[in-house]
Amino acid sequence: MARLTETFAKRVEVPSRGNRIHYDGEISGFGLRVTPGGAKSFILNYRFNSQERRYTIGPFPEFSVETARAKAFELRQSISNGVDPFTLRETKHREAAESEARLRTLRDLATEYMERHAMVHKRPTSVRDDKAMLEGVILPQLGRIRAAHVSRRDVSSLHTSLQATPYRANRVLALLRKMFNFAISDNELEWGIARNPATGVQKFQEEKRERWLSEEELERLAAAMDGYPDKRAALAEVSEKQRFFVRSEAQRAVNAIRLIMVTGARKSEVLLATWIQFDLDRGVWTKPSHNTKEKRVEHVPLNDQAIVFLKSLPREGEYLFPGRVGAHLTDLRFAWAAIRKDTQLRDVHIHDLRHTFASHLVSRGASLPIVGRLLGHTQAQTTARYAHLADNPLREASNLFPLVLVGNGGKLPTDRNAKRAQQHKEQNYRKGRGRKKKV
Repeated sequence: MARLTETFAKRVEVPSRGNRIHYDGEISGFGLRVTPGGAKSFILNYRFNSQERRYTIGPFPEFSVETARAKAFELRQSISNGVDPFTLRETKHREAAESEARLRTLRDLATEYMERHAMVHKRPTSVRDDKAMLEGVILPQLGRIRAAHVSRRDVSSLHTSLQATPYRANRVLALLRKMFNFAISDNELEWGIARNPATGVQKFQEEKRERWLSEEELERLAAAMDGYPDKRAALAEVSEKQRFFVRSEAQRAVNAIRLIMVTGARKSEVLLATWIQFDLDRGVWTKPSHNTKEKRVEHVPLNDQAIVFLKSLPREGEYLFPGRVGAHLTDLRFAWAAIRKDTQLRDVHIHDLRHTFASHLVSRGASLPIVGRLLGHTQAQTTARYAHLADNPLREASNLFPLVLVGNGGKLPTDRNAKRAQQHKEQNYRKGRGRKKKV
């Protein structure tokens, strides 16, 4: 068996199929591996603990024959001393990774999480929320800490500092938990994180908002929305030519809020709505999966006033509510704050319009499953929060029981007036049900 040379390595014949190894005549197990694609690399075959192993030294010509032979000789000495080259290499890689991890901060982890996970798998609104929590809460407090050094106490302290806003505090905790899970599943050695420090931190109790608008408040809100576009344009410090565009954008914002009111849709679903999603002849809104919270297609029947309202809207492009700068409106906060101020409804969020839609339907006799389908709920317990509003229809139905007790004595009714009152109540109930069905 000849000794490997530089000339041989350059001129060696490429096999037509399968890898071929040309062994050196000087060092046992040392050879040059050649692939059908022409790639060449030096290897060392050896036995360790009765197991056959093959160690790749490096590619040719990056490694010269003499450099590779010297490395093979060094490896043979390590094997003779009871050291497995594979174990040695893994130890060096782990130490290098741990050294790198000691330099990487939580800010670095946040950057990778957003670029490689959030922006790939999450909806734009969720990405925006994550960015707001990172930049406004998490990174100012923990951003400079090495990711591997963030402790459960650090996470718990941050969470506790937000106890005045329990819902936001829990969302921050959930985001941290996802970020650390991403780091662990992505490459534990790269980040040096073996255990998620956000695991085990107890969430705050979240009180579900029960706020929903009465008919009188809805009327006040509708009146304020009617006047908002002109008021917004009048207060804008712009030229007369630009004032037209300001009013148009304000009108689109108002119309988006109106659609939320009469459909109970989520704000993001309305802002991302396109005309192709609506079949106004059939009265159906088909929401695509990438726009819904549950990430599934929803076919939602529209009520009469929603259909009339949609038919009245101008078609200005692909989206129902195009933006002055982007393809569509991206937020309603400014318009909602101004309208809410005019109506003096300071404790009302725009999401409460969705609760208002559901609450009025349930209180007027609509079943919880029906309301759940209109809202796009996949879990019955999500709609169950409105169950207490169904008392009135149940009470009216219960009152249909024949009148058998009168007065404190509990005597059976004998006069015609009592029976007449009962009949009158039954007639009113039936009329009421008829009106509800007609609407």
